[in-house]
Amino acid sequence: MKIKILIVDDEKSIRDLLTVNLQQQKYDVSSAANGEDALYLLKFESYDVILLDLVMPKVYGLEFIEKLKTTYVKKPAIILMTAFSANEIIDEAIKNGAVACLHKPFDMGEVFNTIQRVISIK
Repeated sequence: MKIKILIVDDEKSIRDLLTVNLQQQKYDVSSAANGEDALYLLKFESYDVILLDLVMPKVYGLEFIEKLKTTYVKKPAIILMTAFSANEIIDEAIKNGAVACLHKPFDMGEVFNTIQRVISIK
């Protein structure tokens, strides 16, 4: 069974880069341009991992985590992606359910390793 990953980022270039590289690693990948679109997709599909940008329009990353926690039964592992290094926000996200954090710009090897680590403990 393929691991299903949802990429949630308002930057198309990041979504495209991650999609191509993760599909080459044989993951089943979907993407959404913002948290609102991602929450809509989650009504119809379940995912094993969500790569979630922290700062996005419509539904902010922390708000997305909160809505996911209260709305959906099957909880995917959330890997936060951020260009910011505000430790209190990252700590808040992890306290609320994120399991890891990738700092932009990230190395694809780091992305693959983080996903594998998260999947192995899920």
